Amino acid sequence: MAVRTALERAGRTLLGLAVFAGAFVVWELWAGAEESFLVPRASEVLEQAWEIWPTRDFLTEVAGSLKRLAAGFAIGAAIGIAIGLVTGTSLALRRALDPLLELARATPPIAIVPALILTVGFGDSMRIAVIAFGVCFPVLVNTLEGVRAVSPEARDTASMLHVGRAERVFRIYLPAALPFIFAGLRIALSIGLVMVVISEFAGEGGGLGHYILDQQGQFAYPEMYAGILFLGLLGYGLNLLFRLFERRVLAWHYGAYR
Repeated sequence: MAVRTALERAGRTLLGLAVFAGAFVVWELWAGAEESFLVPRASEVLEQAWEIWPTRDFLTEVAGSLKRLAAGFAIGAAIGIAIGLVTGTSLALRRALDPLLELARATPPIAIVPALILTVGFGDSMRIAVIAFGVCFPVLVNTLEGVRAVSPEARDTASMLHVGRAERVFRIYLPAALPFIFAGLRIALSIGLVMVVISEFAGEGGGLGHYILDQQGQFAYPEMYAGILFLGLLGYGLNLLFRLFERRVLAWHYGAYR
């Protein structure tokens, strides 16, 4: 059984690599046929990536983006989990806050950038706030769903035993909501990376978004696409690491479905 599972995983990995390689071949052939300086060949982009990615300047841009992502993700996730747990365990509070939360959730994070620029300027505070805003709501909604999924029997038992509100949250609601929370966090991680790049388009301060826009402004299209390619690989790697972390933390949950 273990050998079969390993072979299936290896097969999926090889298939993914084959699709990835095929996409590059199509890109190379199409760009060669078009002969447009706006769309460089895949080989040119890979050549630039090989030269640029290990450089100190590029890695400094990457480090800046990752720091902003980490700060915004942590703040947004903490706010989303906290509000989700509090409102999820209080029907009256949920009804009172629901219109405001729905309005905020329906607001695209990028729409608040002008207001943030006016209040906090073009610095990292604005970028981190945009990231946190985008991260918060997937986590909040999933936390609410997780709390609502707690069985009536568990709620009734806690009431019969006179379990305090704080103890209910940390011993009943939070463990039950964890699978939902992690699903929200995984979605929020992708949104957070998008918000990092968009927020870095505004003003100075460096980062991958600023690097990509700067290369585009200088008509350095192979370098621009190399930055975009790195961004895609970074997102893939972060998602993979998060899934490994999730499976370790929720081993009890995944084990129940084997």
